[in-house]
Formats: sequence, structure tokens, C-alpha cells
Amino acid sequence: MGGWAVPLCYTEIMTAIKQLQLGYNPEEDRILFRINTTGADEFRFWLTRRYSMLLAKALNDHRAVDPDVSAQTDGVAKQAIQEFKRDEAISKGNFEEKFTPSTNFPLGEEPVLAFKLSYRIENEKLHLSINPKEGSGINLVVDQQLNFSITKLLETAIKSGDWGIRMAASEDAVPVDRVIN
Repeated sequence: MGGWAVPLCYTEIMTAIKQLQLGYNPEEDRILFRINTTGADEFRFWLTRRYSMLLAKALNDHRAVDPDVSAQTDGVAKQAIQEFKRDEAISKGNFEEKFTPSTNFPLGEEPVLAFKLSYRIENEKLHLSINPKEGSGINLVVDQQLNFSITKLLETAIKSGDWGIRMAASEDAVPVDRVIN
């Protein structure tokens, strides 16, 4: 994954995301979500199948409020616009670059089990909090382009695990402020 100037907050420090990696680990039957920052910090989370479904929903909800998508009344038109935007965003991402491990782990070197997912959509950005049951987590601010890249990585990891999670956006009403445990 290439670098993005997208804010990442933890313990009152703000930095930008440099790289993301999501990969299925068959031994754990979980997805390892790794985030590197421009400040050379690395955050590691285990995502369960259930948590991955909740994350997929948050990402879908965010994509659905894109003004170009939400202005459409026809489902086919909405899907076509999302596919066009997805293809454009994916073409700008660097999915070939190797993930560069860090030596600084603010939440610990061992991955933390993601337990609580909080999100809200504000000013066309997804404000996403990933937290363990106890202790510190991280807050991400995700734009549409980064959303499509995270979705692509998550979708690939889910397919590797053969979890059968559907990543497509729903036709339901879109909540913009949610806390999910």
C-alpha cells in the first residue's frame, strides 16, 4: 500500500497513515490488520469474522453517503458510480509495495484483538475507531479513496478465509453515527 496523508490518532498524538496491510491468518482464523504511520509507528489488530463484517458495514455506509452516489435514485446508477469510483481509487493505490515493518509499537508488538468499532460520517469522511476490550486503540479518518483501498484489502483477506461475507453496499438507510461492540 502506498502512503496517504490521512490522520490517525492514538494517545493524543496525530500522524498520517503510510501503509496498510490486511491478511488472513489460517492458524488464527483471523485477519491481521497492520497500519504503519509516517511517524514510524505500527499498529496491529486481529479482526474476527464478526468484526470484519462490522468493519465492512461501516465502509459500505461511508461509500453510500458519497454525494454522487446518494443523489441517484436508481440502484443500477448507484452501483455504476460506485464501481467507477472504486476503479479510479484502486488505480491510484500502490498494492505492489511490500509492507515495511516498524520497530515502534505503541499498542504492543503482539496484535490486539479488535473488540469495539465506533464510527461516524462527517464532512464526507469516515471517522473510525478501532479499540480492544480494554486499553487504547486508534482513530482513523478515512476519505473515499482510502475507503476503497481498505475495502479491497479486506475483501481479499475475507476471500482467503472463505468466510462468505458480502462486501457490497446495502440498500438500507445509512446510519451516520454508530458504536458497535
